This record gives sequence, structure tokens and C-alpha cells, in this order.
Amino acid sequence: VDEVLAVGDVSFQKKCLEKIAKLKEENKTILFVSHDMDKVKQVCPRVICLSQGKIISDGRLDSMPGIG
Repeated sequence: VDEVLAVGDVSFQKKCLEKIAKLKEENKTILFVSHDMDKVKQVCPRVICLSQGKIISDGRLDSMPGIG
């Protein structure tokens, strides 16, 4: 989804984000991998940050020093 959001036009991005919001409302698990922190903040209530395949932080994005 991240690459699609990066290259899609604004209308398409909005449609994708609305679908993600609907999945969240349905209590579905979503694995969203991205470098776009604005989109991550918009989509994810919880994040897991990896470095070289190891978890370096896990929790709310706004509580992670230097990230949120």
C-alpha cells in the first residue's frame, strides 16, 4: 500500500486511506510498512520499529523519542 500511496493521485490516496479506516473500524489487523511518518501517524495507533531485523521500539508513535 505504501508504494501505491506514494505514486497515486490525491483522489486515489484518499480512497485507499478510507478503506484502511474502514478495516480499522471492523477491528481488522493491518500491517502497514512505510517510511512516510505522516501516513503512519494517520493510519497506525501502534507502531513497531525495526533495525536490522530487531525490534527497537514498540508502542505509540508519539511516545517514541526521535521518531514521533
